[in-house]
Amino acid sequence: MFVCNKLSKADTYSKKYTPMKRIHFNKTNWFWVTLLVLSLVCILAGTFEFYEFENAGINKKIAAAGFLLQVIYFFRFFIYKNDVQVTKNVIMIRLNSWNGMSIYFDHIASTNLTENTLIVTKTNGEQITIDTKGIHLDDLQELNGLLLSKLENPATVG
Repeated sequence: MFVCNKLSKADTYSKKYTPMKRIHFNKTNWFWVTLLVLSLVCILAGTFEFYEFENAGINKKIAAAGFLLQVIYFFRFFIYKNDVQVTKNVIMIRLNSWNGMSIYFDHIASTNLTENTLIVTKTNGEQITIDTKGIHLDDLQELNGLLLSKLENPATVG
């Protein structure tokens, strides 16, 4: 009697190669700042009707264009699941989740990058553990280097 082993084919297809996820580093970009300011100007101009047009619906269209620009601006946060935003004093890290955490650079005492976790120790002794499973190693090292570069005395970091 002939026995077909269909389970082995299913196992073969389920073990496909999954590439490592990349981190999107979102540093201050003047394009996005300009887009946000333009959207606010359009909303204010369309709402308060600073200039009267012959067609009264044009002001509503200007306000709608401002809201559309805001949607475009905030939609970029939903595109990238692994996102790091850097400002002068704060870093917002969102890895492998939809929730992010903000960390002030002057509150960071040390960092420890292991195989599947990034542990950030604050100056008050609190430890923040970030799951880094499936993230590309180069991006993790860049994130760790970014955290270390903002420390006041990186030589004492272990």
